Amino acid sequence: MKKIVVSASSLPAGRNMSSQLEYIERVGTYGVDMYHLDVMDGKFTKQKSVDYAYLEQLKEHSTLLFDVHLMIVEAEKVISKYIKAGANIISLEYEAFQDKELLKKTLIKIKKSGVMAGLAIDIDTDIKVIDEYLNLIDMALILCVKVGKGGQKFQDAAIKKIKYVRNLSKDILIEADGGINAETAKDCVKAGADILVSGAYIYANDTYSAIQTLKGKSVAE
Repeated sequence: MKKIVVSASSLPAGRNMSSQLEYIERVGTYGVDMYHLDVMDGKFTKQKSVDYAYLEQLKEHSTLLFDVHLMIVEAEKVISKYIKAGANIISLEYEAFQDKELLKKTLIKIKKSGVMAGLAIDIDTDIKVIDEYLNLIDMALILCVKVGKGGQKFQDAAIKKIKYVRNLSKDILIEADGGINAETAKDCVKAGADILVSGAYIYANDTYSAIQTLKGKSVAE
């Protein structure tokens, strides 16, 4: 059976540090594999969320891997701060870069630092744009909803995107993010996803049961 990695989104815990600390301890205790730090700047996205300062503090209190998704403008200016703060994976948002050569240079910088590089593709973007970046990334982050807001409904168009990337490469990691629950998780895994990012589903339900369900296990196991 394929091992499914579950990454808990930081969004439901908001911008309160104590809430973030409580949440990361809870999901870590109940079997999540990674913490997905959703970083929004209020410019590229309407909402604003956590930043590298949160990552620094959370890293001190958790042994989980940190999966950072930068939904921000001028990400290239702060990449070093996230690397220094202890990110294990950094995903850049394709649509946040007007200059695609700068996007490539920033991905290369991430990889050279020893951190895994990811490229996030919004649900409305043609997935074929990823073709020219495959040799620069370790992970494709397929957004299953519109970028920038938690709690949205899963869009089926994401399944075709996951299949497309999986057909391009058997080795690249594929992360599905947005509207992930017990049912949509199965569809994403079947399509080829390796990592499932879930926020509302884990936060609103029994933590242990939700995480085990996403991993394809029964709670009795």
